Amino acid sequence: MENAKELPANVRRYAKYLLVMAGLGGLLYGIDVGVIAAALPYIEKTSSYTSQQLSFVVSAVLFGSVLSSLFAGAMAEWLGRKKVMLLSALCFSLSIPVICASALLENGFVLLTAGRILQGASAGLVGVVVPMYLAECLDANSRGKGTGMFQLLLTIGLVFAALVGLAVTYLVGASDDMTVSATSKTIAWQTIFWASCVPGLVLFFGTFKLKESPRWLYKRGRKEEALNSLAANNGVENAKIILEEMIKADAEEAAQKAANKAAKDSLLQKKYVVPFVLAVVVLACTQATGVNSALNFSVKIFQESGLQGAFANWADLGFKIVNVVMTVIAVALVDKKGRTFLLKLGTSGIIVGLCTVATTFLALHQKWIEPGMGSGIAVLCGFVVFIAFYAVGPGVCVWLALSELMPNRIRANGMSIALLINQGVSTTIASTFLPWADKFGYESVFFTLAGFTVIYFITAAFFMPETKGKTLEEIEAFFK
Repeated sequence: MENAKELPANVRRYAKYLLVMAGLGGLLYGIDVGVIAAALPYIEKTSSYTSQQLSFVVSAVLFGSVLSSLFAGAMAEWLGRKKVMLLSALCFSLSIPVICASALLENGFVLLTAGRILQGASAGLVGVVVPMYLAECLDANSRGKGTGMFQLLLTIGLVFAALVGLAVTYLVGASDDMTVSATSKTIAWQTIFWASCVPGLVLFFGTFKLKESPRWLYKRGRKEEALNSLAANNGVENAKIILEEMIKADAEEAAQKAANKAAKDSLLQKKYVVPFVLAVVVLACTQATGVNSALNFSVKIFQESGLQGAFANWADLGFKIVNVVMTVIAVALVDKKGRTFLLKLGTSGIIVGLCTVATTFLALHQKWIEPGMGSGIAVLCGFVVFIAFYAVGPGVCVWLALSELMPNRIRANGMSIALLINQGVSTTIASTFLPWADKFGYESVFFTLAGFTVIYFITAAFFMPETKGKTLEEIEAFFK
């Protein structure tokens, strides 16, 4: 195999370019999730939308992600990975003018929601296709770097959206500033969305220079094109070796399919049902921590806790920077400490963070304390603990656990069902978050989410096997 330093300069340049574009996919996903946090308080102040409608505006992205995730794999097989990446960037770029145009209508709720669904469709496509593209283009020694780049840039996308919101707060004025006109506040939330359009356009035009996935080309019988695609990133000699491995793996897979067909074993056996149920519980509980709602409603929650003006946006920025830093640490720890250890550690910290936030809001609701800087900082501290331990535990482990737990025979369909449930839980919480908080108080919301996380901890501590250092076959044998 050619050493990376011995690869031609053009190959090294393309390899870096591929990682940058993959990172932009992660950045786009993070912006999709995070952009509404800073914009929502302005939208609330400049519209007559109810709490339920505002929750729908937030959850529309998650709903759009659910819809596109269902078809992303099939589209990637039909059109190819590169075209679906282009489509995802295009959907995101087109969603921005649709969202901003809703301000021109007297009641632009339907148009705003439609734009957010389109934005979510982009996130669903990116989340499925970009990691798939990386896995198929990079060699075994580079896949960790590629996946790490995607995940890291995802968290940076959240920070980017928070920075844009903070900048707009200083340029236009805070959403709760009564001296700022409604027109200026409308311009503020539109500016936040327009600024987030830039990465989408860069990804769209940058994707044209990428090669199509060699695995996709190979499956279409286009071996020469597959070899050229591999050579662009790995060098000619490495590309020939990888192509030979693909041919060998293809033959082995065909033999395995024939063996499975001959075996005719039932999918209702314990070795299939138990890991499937375990994976579904893990993914459902990951979203039941309320992480997406925390990221989406963070500025409004900080305002409700007592942080006013730009302080709420600064808190939002700090909260998301912690997410980036702890994600870097988690990536370094996951193969050393193991999945189960990090999940137990992470869920324990999440419970502490959620209970801190809930207790502070309970004290405010009962008027034991007055809202102000002290209560706002207490909520911020709870959020920081929450996101730090989320990043260390579920944030980095959940996707590994999902792919590792599913047996080979049910992996594709099992992962699709588990991901659908994951997104469904997230959408349900986001769409009911504000009405729930209005009726029962934020303390009720966060204590309930902490209760779900207790179930998560019990699952990780007593039911989930450690998969670190084990082959997929060894993990599957454990459930037999």
